[in-house]
Amino acid sequence: MFVKFWGVHGSLPCPGPKTLKYGGNTPCVEVRSDGTLLILDAGTGIVELGMDLLLRHRAASGGITKIVGHILLSHFHWDHVHGFAFFRPCYLRENEFHVYGVRNLEANVRTTLERQMAEPNFPIRLEHLAASLHFHDIEPGDSFPVGDLNVTVAKLSHPGDSYGYRIEGNGKVMIYATDTEHVDDEMDEALLKLAYKADLLVYDSMFAPEQYLGLWDKLPRRKWGHSTWEQGVALAQAAKVKRLALFHHGNEDSVIEELEKQAKERFPGAMAAYEGLEIQL
Repeated sequence: MFVKFWGVHGSLPCPGPKTLKYGGNTPCVEVRSDGTLLILDAGTGIVELGMDLLLRHRAASGGITKIVGHILLSHFHWDHVHGFAFFRPCYLRENEFHVYGVRNLEANVRTTLERQMAEPNFPIRLEHLAASLHFHDIEPGDSFPVGDLNVTVAKLSHPGDSYGYRIEGNGKVMIYATDTEHVDDEMDEALLKLAYKADLLVYDSMFAPEQYLGLWDKLPRRKWGHSTWEQGVALAQAAKVKRLALFHHGNEDSVIEELEKQAKERFPGAMAAYEGLEIQL
């Protein structure tokens, strides 16, 4: 299983000199296994992934070939979907994409993306995209195949809800758990079960512990639905995972560097994810 990070920042794109090391694009992670392409979230990182996919496929064939991919959305907050409308492979007729997300009380996956791309938000409507698009509504507890991978869904703790994924294939396990929080410092049992003995845990570590408590600026972040490296390490240790990737950063490079250092001291398998990071499981 091959994993590449294309966007690791949280809440909003944050390009500039203070985010050069880790990157300012919002969440998007590519997962490949044999012939399966799985894309986790469609933040602004998916734009560069799209261009890279087109270049790769053209170089491999000497021309344009069909791209088939599966896009799993953790939830529909802007930073996890606002790159979708700029994903170039969706504009080419020969391509095919399956989009998965959890239905809420008001709308399913297709309707939610249609609203995002409706006037006055965007000039091109979802139905005008040339690629073959298939939408799948999923629920917490579901487990289903995606190519040669298997995906299991769990509900996370986040305002408006968010969903984590356990991705298994060829004897390897990756967990994608962004936009979540240990409520009242209690470990999420569903997430602990989801992450058990994973090879890689990608975990929301948006805030420094002191920032989370409001010690930096008298603005506590409790119940905001985001987490810290300390909570990520505690989960990784309890779930007996091998590697922990801190993700959904909410700070500039100098702060993230220090958080990564602290996390490594307590859990040597920890790292701060950055744009372009590649991991072979």
